[in-house]
Amino acid sequence: MNNQRQNKIQKLLRDEKVGAFLLWRSDELVMSLGYQPLWGVSICLFPVHGIPVLYIPELEPRDRLPMNVILKTFPWGLMDYSNPWELLYQMMKDDLLKMGIERLPVSFIQKIGQSAPPIMAGEGAPLPPDLQENLVNISCCGFKDITAGFLQLYSIKTEVEIERIILTNKVAAIGIKAFYDNLFPGKSEVELSGAVETAIQSQVDDQEIVYAKAWPQIQSGVNTSFGGRFNRSTGKKLKVGELVMIELGVCVNGYWADITRTGSTGNLSNEHLRIFEVMRDAQRNAVEAIAPGKTTGEIDKIARDYIISCGYGPFFNHALGHQVGFRYHDPGNPLVPNGNAVLQEGMIYTVEPGIYGKELGAGARIEDNVLVTSTGYRILSDFSRELNWE
Repeated sequence: MNNQRQNKIQKLLRDEKVGAFLLWRSDELVMSLGYQPLWGVSICLFPVHGIPVLYIPELEPRDRLPMNVILKTFPWGLMDYSNPWELLYQMMKDDLLKMGIERLPVSFIQKIGQSAPPIMAGEGAPLPPDLQENLVNISCCGFKDITAGFLQLYSIKTEVEIERIILTNKVAAIGIKAFYDNLFPGKSEVELSGAVETAIQSQVDDQEIVYAKAWPQIQSGVNTSFGGRFNRSTGKKLKVGELVMIELGVCVNGYWADITRTGSTGNLSNEHLRIFEVMRDAQRNAVEAIAPGKTTGEIDKIARDYIISCGYGPFFNHALGHQVGFRYHDPGNPLVPNGNAVLQEGMIYTVEPGIYGKELGAGARIEDNVLVTSTGYRILSDFSRELNWE
């Protein structure tokens, strides 16, 4: 467990006079413990003082559990227990009593718009429908909502977390290299997507990288014109003279990167080449302006004004970027027009201007993950942004 992160969470609990925060969603557990659950039914009781307790189901693997926590199992998945959750709730009540915090309220995130998936994402977390009602009742003092304060903790990454997100970006680079290496006319978007996914998942070594998963979406030719509205791979085959765009979400050991690159199958028209160059230069200008004290609106304006000055203003139709690291899209203030949130050291943002339009017959975007440092910025995804790998 990350001591810097533990201190941040427990300070919030002290300030809010809350006895414990309960966490079970994948990104909450990664952020608080550095632990990515397999089944998605593990729950952490993070107390205002002392050591967190992690309750894991009997079927959870034991080789990837966090250090410096109290580990307890409950009989989820065992055939001879019809309701393992009742036992879990009683264990939590007992632990609150042992810690001397039974007369303080508990808290957790009740409603959330987005959450990262556990490793068994295909099945989904089989949580009981009355989970939250029962969690409220583990404390005699009930529930206190401190969601806003807890979500703010996502914004500033610690040194340990930054290193883990850097590793995710290194794995993402391998996927992007596979993208450029497979830009062949005749290859379909889904075939190209499969090559990227294979390259990334192949990085699992059971030592430094125990989990690597990619979500590549490929759009080519006229399909790139929809890149500002949605990203998806189809059976369309690449042709000579096309822009090809990859939107790539990557998760490594529970930490996320969000990358976009635009490549080419060669022989681009002058118009499509200009679209790419304007977008690339706008992205570079915005990245170079990132520093503590700048506002989210200032950074967006730099890229947007440049695109407008080049005559493509109506074709940049989304925000410049968002925070990233514990999720594909972290909570926190995005880079948007007129945004007044202030950048701080430790924040990680995507910077992703784009130009797309049916009238243009194409679209292009470059997206990097950028860390706000004490003096400026550091690009974590610092690999080729050109039409071909360089």
